[in-house]
Amino acid sequence: MLLLDEHNTSVYLRQVGWVEPTEPLEVQVLAGGVSNQVLYIARPRHPGGDFVVKQVREQLRVPEPWFSRIDRIWREVEVMHVCDGLLSHDNDPSLRVHTPRILHEDRAQYVFAMTAAPREHRVWKRDLLAERVEPEIARQCGRLLGRLHARSWNNAAVAARLDDRAIFDELRLDPYYRTVAQRHPADAPLLERLVDSVLAHRRALVHADFSPKNLLLSDAGLLMVDFETGHYGDPAFDLGFFLSHLMLKATHFAPRHEPYLELSRAFWRGYRSELWPRIPSDESAALEARGVLNFAGCSWARVDGKSQVEYLTDERRRDLLRQFSRGLLRDPPHDWSTVLARFTDEVAKPLS
Repeated sequence: MLLLDEHNTSVYLRQVGWVEPTEPLEVQVLAGGVSNQVLYIARPRHPGGDFVVKQVREQLRVPEPWFSRIDRIWREVEVMHVCDGLLSHDNDPSLRVHTPRILHEDRAQYVFAMTAAPREHRVWKRDLLAERVEPEIARQCGRLLGRLHARSWNNAAVAARLDDRAIFDELRLDPYYRTVAQRHPADAPLLERLVDSVLAHRRALVHADFSPKNLLLSDAGLLMVDFETGHYGDPAFDLGFFLSHLMLKATHFAPRHEPYLELSRAFWRGYRSELWPRIPSDESAALEARGVLNFAGCSWARVDGKSQVEYLTDERRRDLLRQFSRGLLRDPPHDWSTVLARFTDEVAKPLS
């Protein structure tokens, strides 16, 4: 496989015919991910014709050895097509959401090209780390995730297309929950039960990387990216994964944590508005309870798993979050409001 970089990509694109033979190109490596090479292709002669090239990597860029099969890139393409199908016919001006469109595929080199985000876009994670906190964005994120879950809920066609969960296991369950279990043997049964729960509940499309770093903001609306862990499974994982990112930032900024708690409330308002009317009340209650457990598992994994959060460097904050997450798994609440109350008492107050 030819490994693409900023030096050889222009030649490659001309060879495969994705650009004109003599047109000037500007190639920029996009940072942020650990599992792929992502390159922005600027085409000065073609205004609006910029695109992004993505090529898979077998070894992920983290301190510890972490490998995953390279054919996962085609799962990402399939998930993008499914998400586009679920969202493309919306005529709802109150929810402006988008997914990239696939332009080209090179199966031999494990590469695809897709439409680029607007140049003036912002990565929501950067806003949050700059303490630029806007609850309306969180509510829109909740609506987007809720709509994806609602429209794929018990959908046999989507389930058939995205049934394989091996990549999700390699990139999420193993480096997150099982790694924490290995490092904390006394608590391993808690994490093992969580893995079993995630695998037992197949309800909807799961993005499995729905987080602020993969949500891009612009005047065009909200763009969702990075789909390689997508599958048909337990939407509670998406809830826990997303909420852990908000609460990691609450931990990082405590005692200035309250705006991030409000983001989580706004997210839930948006999510419930889309999904709760479409599923039975017992299902919604069970989903929220499982979401709480996955939140605890994901939060703990960002401290002690293979993919540790880079900005939470203070060991006291890390230990408070670790103990808080362990406590939620040992004595789980069933609703998010109780989680926030316990976070305030067990994490925020000691940091005041």
